[in-house]
Amino acid sequence: MCELDILHDSLYQFCPELHLKRLNSLTLACHALLDCKTLTLTELGRNLPTKARTKHNIKRIDRLLANRHLHKERLAVYRWHASFICSGNTMPIVLVDWSDIREQKR
Repeated sequence: MCELDILHDSLYQFCPELHLKRLNSLTLACHALLDCKTLTLTELGRNLPTKARTKHNIKRIDRLLANRHLHKERLAVYRWHASFICSGNTMPIVLVDWSDIREQKR
């Protein structure tokens, strides 16, 4: 998919601290997410576009989500994503959903 290639190349270029193996696994997880009906670990594993058995794909997603190095590197991804979105607009509009607040006051 073209979108995933753009995402992969952008993260590779602008987040050099993100390890290549983790980046590849993250891209595969994004590909699986596009085909999922629900966002669960099991469903992501079942939709991974690999030739491995489902059991191994589920384990792969589990290891990716539990990866402590990826959790440390996520701030770089957030930083890149925020600059990518806000770079064209110096005054972005921020929308806040207050619907939960109203529910708590009832």
